[in-house]
Amino acid sequence: MRMLEYEGKVILRKHGIATTPERVVSSVEEALAAGQELGFPVVVKAQVLTGGRGKAGGVKLAKNADELRSAATAILGMVINDETCEKLLIAKACGIEKEFYAGLTIDAGAGCPVLIFSTEGGVEIEEVAKETPEKVLTMPISSLALPRRHVILEAMRKAGVSGPLLPKVTTVVQQLIEAFFATDCTTLEINPLAVTGEGDVIALDAKAVIDDSALKRRNMVQTDSVPANDLERRAQAIGVNYVTLDGEVAIIAGGAGLAMATMDMVNFQNSKAASFLDLGGGISSGNMAEALRISLATKGVRGVVINVFGGINNCLEIAKGISEVVDHDKPTAKVVVKMRGHSQDEGWALLKERNIPMVKYGTTRDAVQTLLAGL
Repeated sequence: MRMLEYEGKVILRKHGIATTPERVVSSVEEALAAGQELGFPVVVKAQVLTGGRGKAGGVKLAKNADELRSAATAILGMVINDETCEKLLIAKACGIEKEFYAGLTIDAGAGCPVLIFSTEGGVEIEEVAKETPEKVLTMPISSLALPRRHVILEAMRKAGVSGPLLPKVTTVVQQLIEAFFATDCTTLEINPLAVTGEGDVIALDAKAVIDDSALKRRNMVQTDSVPANDLERRAQAIGVNYVTLDGEVAIIAGGAGLAMATMDMVNFQNSKAASFLDLGGGISSGNMAEALRISLATKGVRGVVINVFGGINNCLEIAKGISEVVDHDKPTAKVVVKMRGHSQDEGWALLKERNIPMVKYGTTRDAVQTLLAGL
């Protein structure tokens, strides 16, 4: 579950990491009251899950009440990457001398969480990582034995932190690591981690993603976080996992592992995934049809590869759902199905009637190549 900025900051503060004084509001009047309480200048920040809000105009500085009214009016209701802003964070502005980046995420390749730190934080951190990777420190973290303070301190020293900031930054990073594991996060980052004119180290932003399986145990089921866009809301409504990407091939698979393997194969064939959707188990024909419609509606999609092994899922039900979309929607994007298992013959027969390309006994590579050959 992805969390809004202010929800992520609750996690940070709980583990001792300082943030600026701030208030969450949902109206212009509440924003004005928060500005008077906090004192000007303040920063008005859209509370959305999507990235790029600053460049989209979702973050503004207000030096007085008139500017705050104007900023709050402009940002509330703003649509950023298909997500409507319904809440604002009004934060006390502070003087920034320097910005760092600090975060942890799961590295699938390394098979463990990884600490990522850079002395070049801010909105261009992705470009820093791409163009000057030597400025980004990465350190695998074992959940069985969290690194001791002297280990983190030495890592920060190697990353380029020095002087009076070294112990302060070390403390924040140590607290961030503890918060990551204590809250069952899959991602927890601070960008920027700011140094003020007074030498304080403060988290000015927070991004947190918590393992869905841990929500009940962590008593964090109720939050204000919602799916980022309409397609994600539709996917949530039928109980499937859907993630938008930025390629041309939509992936539908029966299981997250098979979905990831299919995405890897798409990349190996010099293409990119536009989305992946995990059907889970026991999908009905109606939900299969909706899953395909969601994938076809994804921005940039030119083709859909459906990769399913019929164990818990029933190949006939899957074929019925696909057939419904083909019959009624008549999609222009190419659809290729690799499907075998329970009721496969009946499912294949339905797809054959509609001339839907199938891979019956071949591999995921065969299915992806079949799709890409027609794009």
